[in-house]
Amino acid sequence: MTAPRYHHGNLRTALLDAGLRTARRHGPNALQLRDLASTQGVSPSAVYRHFPDLAHLTADVSRLAREQLARHLQRAADAQPCDVSPGTRAIQRFGAIGRAYVDFAVREPHLFDTAFLVADAPPSCEDAPSAWAVLNEALDDMVATGELAAEQRSCATMIAWSSVHGLASILARGMLPPPHEPDQEIEGVCRGTLRALGVRDVRPAPLPSADIA
Repeated sequence: MTAPRYHHGNLRTALLDAGLRTARRHGPNALQLRDLASTQGVSPSAVYRHFPDLAHLTADVSRLAREQLARHLQRAADAQPCDVSPGTRAIQRFGAIGRAYVDFAVREPHLFDTAFLVADAPPSCEDAPSAWAVLNEALDDMVATGELAAEQRSCATMIAWSSVHGLASILARGMLPPPHEPDQEIEGVCRGTLRALGVRDVRPAPLPSADIA
């Protein structure tokens, strides 16, 4: 008699979920096809029916990490008060996105590394939601409300992203030298980004305290 074949409801999704959990706990270098297959009770050969190799699986785990980052940014932006002028709210949303970006890196350093892992294969689909799109929507809102000059728009995305990403990387790795304080540096970088873009300084409301998911 032949042994019954193992049937899995949605192995591809289960493998990606397991990969994201592994990356969150141990970092992207811990991703291994054999280990992930074991978490689902299947053989490594079963994994290859859904992913040609580890690089393709890793690329999709990286995409999922970026999508978690995007949701964290969106929640922070949406949490800003509505009982202010449209221009003020646009600036507050933009500032909240920057602070949430750093918050994600500090609270979830392994996920942050996974999100920006250089994979040897493309992800199976585009990020949905996209952190890049969340930032660009906030910048477009500032232009629409007259808070950001239209001529600044073309360079604004890269100025904002590179500023907070640099600080996030430093803080996530515990590389900030004394006597610098993280909170002060976060405020300094976020407010400096506003000055670089020629936008007035409006401090956003505190970030939501919900867990990152």
